[in-house]
Amino acid sequence: MRLCVLFVFVVVLGVYVEHTDTNADVCSTLTVSHESLLVEYGQPVELNCSIPSKPSSEFILGWEAQFNPVQTDSETSLVWRSPGLTEWEVNGREMFCYLTVPNQEQCKQVVHLNLYKRPDSVKISSESSVWSEGQMMKLKCEIENVGPLQNLTVQWTRVDQNKNRTVTEMPYGSFSASGEERKSGNVMATQSVSASRDEDGVQYQCAALLKLEQLQQPRVGSSEPLKLTVRYKPTITQTSGRTISLTKGEELVLNCSAHGNPSPQYSWSSPGNKNFTTSFIFISSVQSEDQGQYICTAYNDEGSDSVTVMVNVAVNYNWIILIVCAVVVVLLVSLVSFWFFKRYQRTRSVNVS
Repeated sequence: MRLCVLFVFVVVLGVYVEHTDTNADVCSTLTVSHESLLVEYGQPVELNCSIPSKPSSEFILGWEAQFNPVQTDSETSLVWRSPGLTEWEVNGREMFCYLTVPNQEQCKQVVHLNLYKRPDSVKISSESSVWSEGQMMKLKCEIENVGPLQNLTVQWTRVDQNKNRTVTEMPYGSFSASGEERKSGNVMATQSVSASRDEDGVQYQCAALLKLEQLQQPRVGSSEPLKLTVRYKPTITQTSGRTISLTKGEELVLNCSAHGNPSPQYSWSSPGNKNFTTSFIFISSVQSEDQGQYICTAYNDEGSDSVTVMVNVAVNYNWIILIVCAVVVVLLVSLVSFWFFKRYQRTRSVNVS
């Protein structure tokens, strides 16, 4: 009796092992063309599932998907295709190829299919075309019909007049978006900038990045550059000094260069109320009446800046001393000559007598 029970157990165990090995062998032969595939919106896609040979018994080879499921009971390969993939439902869901054989566990090969879409447009704008220093500017980036939204990052790039580049990124959740996160939608991101003279002439640009593992170039769209214009009052950047001392007859040069937007105009307050409207004053031969206080004012619609310069003009006494010395020498020579002449006349008179 015990021998009979043992014989039945061995037979059942052998059948089970054979069934298990057969199932494992069949499943190991099931292959797919891609285990993971990234597809651009609207592009065709094909996935192939195959086995090297037909099983000895009946079988079904098929694709299980959210749409277009297909199967065959006579071919060793089966293609799942879409002429233009636009169904966002494939994102985040598994599709798989399966092989079903009677009395065996179903075999599966999972494929991760992901869909993405480049934006229809990326635009950057500002609330105003011209700003005044001290205001708070708001830049707006509008991205139309891009997806999946959950993988989107908005990138801001700032390039100053020295070509220095600064990049900042805003991940999903830090901007407003209309649409489901696994699908496409419209996005609006904003960036606040303080209007200062350092921002005048700076260029801003925004771009859409889709951070997907299989996407080698995540930058899928970018706006045209936006150049900022900031108006600010003048600042005098170059002066000739606060006090200038000259000698009569020398050149007088006063410089009052200023930087502002719009470009500044100039006015001067000077001795004698002379009219100067440029950033500098040039007098080829300074005179005593040119001595005094000079005030330069640089101005535009945003404000003004001014600087005061004191000019001292001294007389050159060296020439006066030379002239006096020359006169004295002439007088001395004349007196000596006159004395010698008189003496000569007296001596001659005595000799004649």
